[in-house]
Amino acid sequence: MLINSYNCDCDYECNAKRFKRNFKNWTSGNNNIDKFIQDTQLLEHNYYEVHNALEWIPYDKLYDIKYITEDNKFGKVYRANWIDGCIDIWDHENKNWGREDQNMFVILKILNNPSSITLEFINKIAVPHEIAVPHKVFGITQDPETKNYMMVSNINKCGICYATCNSMCFQRNFENWTSGNNDIDKFIQDIQLLDHDNANEALEWISYDRLYNVKYIAEDNKFGKVYRANWIDGYIY
Repeated sequence: MLINSYNCDCDYECNAKRFKRNFKNWTSGNNNIDKFIQDTQLLEHNYYEVHNALEWIPYDKLYDIKYITEDNKFGKVYRANWIDGCIDIWDHENKNWGREDQNMFVILKILNNPSSITLEFINKIAVPHEIAVPHKVFGITQDPETKNYMMVSNINKCGICYATCNSMCFQRNFENWTSGNNDIDKFIQDIQLLDHDNANEALEWISYDRLYNVKYIAEDNKFGKVYRANWIDGYIY
C-alpha cells in the first residue's frame, strides 16, 4: 500500500486532510492506482463539499453487474448499481463522508494498463461518444475473478444532454428485451441511443403477443405478404 507524503497547508480541517487520514484503510493493490486516487483526494481543500476526488470502490459494493456494449477504447463495458453512492460532503455529526444517490446506476470500463492512468487519461475517457456515457468519474474498482481494474463512472446523465434523457432510459432497458437477432437488436438500440428528447422517433422491439386480430391484407413486391393488426400498447411518445 502506498501512503502519499503530501502535507496540506490549510489552517482549517479541510477534506484533503480527512482523505489522507483514511489512506491507511484502503488499497487497490496497485501503487500507481493508489497514488492516482490519493492525488485527486489531496486536491480537495473545501471544508464541506467534495467535487473531483476519486475513491477506491470495493467490488462487493457493486451489484447487478451486466454487460451492455463494446467500446473501441476499453473493450467490454458493463453497467451496475453502486450501493453506497458517491461522496458529497463531510458529515460532521457522523464524522464520515455524506453520500448521495445510493444504489445509483454506474458504468464500468476495464483499464487494460493501470500504469498509464493520469488525469489526462481520465479527461479523455470522460467524454461523450457513440453510446450515452458519463462525464463524471467516481473511482476505480477491481473484479476479484478477472483481476481487471475498472473505472466507475456516472450513468445518470447523458454525455450529450447532461441530463437523464430518453437515450439513457432506453439504454437501461436493453437487458430486458431481445429480438433474438444481434443485428436487429443493434439496429433498434442505435436508433434509441440517438433519441435524446423525442421518444416517438425511436424504434422498439414489439412482442408478437402484444398484437391481436392479425389478418392478411395484400401482397407487396418488396416484402411479400402484408398483414394488418391491432397493437395493444400503442407507440411510445
